[in-house]
Amino acid sequence: MDRRMHLVGKVALVTGGASGMGCGFAEALLKAAAKVCIADINVETGVATESDLRQQYGHENVMFSKCNITSATEFEAVFKRTKEAFGGIDIVVNNAGIGGETDENWEQTVDVNMKGTLRGLRLAMYYLSVEHGGRGGCIVNVASMTGLNPNPLSPVYGCTKAGIIHATRCYVVSEAAKKSNIRLNVLCPAFVDTPMFRRLAAGDATQTIGGDQTAVTAFIERIGVLSTEEVSVALIDILTDETRNGLILRCAKKTGNVYSTLTVQDV
Repeated sequence: MDRRMHLVGKVALVTGGASGMGCGFAEALLKAAAKVCIADINVETGVATESDLRQQYGHENVMFSKCNITSATEFEAVFKRTKEAFGGIDIVVNNAGIGGETDENWEQTVDVNMKGTLRGLRLAMYYLSVEHGGRGGCIVNVASMTGLNPNPLSPVYGCTKAGIIHATRCYVVSEAAKKSNIRLNVLCPAFVDTPMFRRLAAGDATQTIGGDQTAVTAFIERIGVLSTEEVSVALIDILTDETRNGLILRCAKKTGNVYSTLTVQDV
């Protein structure tokens, strides 16, 4: 029996979709004939990305919506606009995130990466649920390999990504997910060639502790760097294979893509 989720006509909401991985995700979905709402806090980049993608894939298939995921009101408004524009939502990719380890910005990292992603997860569960007029679907939460493996250079960032993984574990076994046929998975890339990564590689000291750029460079060289296109292929595999549920997909340049389960043991 074919267990592929065909993306033609499906509606996806991608946070952090104006650039980097999010933009790559949006374009991969559009190539598969889905409709996409790009949600991003950066209006100038978001509008430019919307214009570019509309020229390639059709005005009616893509929209941009300004979104600060730390704002409950603003974030829910994006879900409402997406549903009104496209008639529903089938896929939510919680991708937006930042790096920051200094005394001045570590709490913002928690607010965006942990609280913002949780907010997106809760909204996705609501809008995809049959009980609230949804039609089920798939949620992909973007975490990181740093949420699985200790990273002494970016402990706050790693902690937020570990939290995303555990939140997904909790929701995937919930009755709400089962009743509405909502699949949940976590995408955990290592280094990816994004604007945030380029700042890190160029010496952005706010993203690490210790200020040792030599250690950062050595770490990057050891792990390798993925392209956004490579990570987008992984996303499409998660979305289209309906047997993929409750899984972590680890993505790294040197080790490839490896699935593992979000196993929950009875206490």
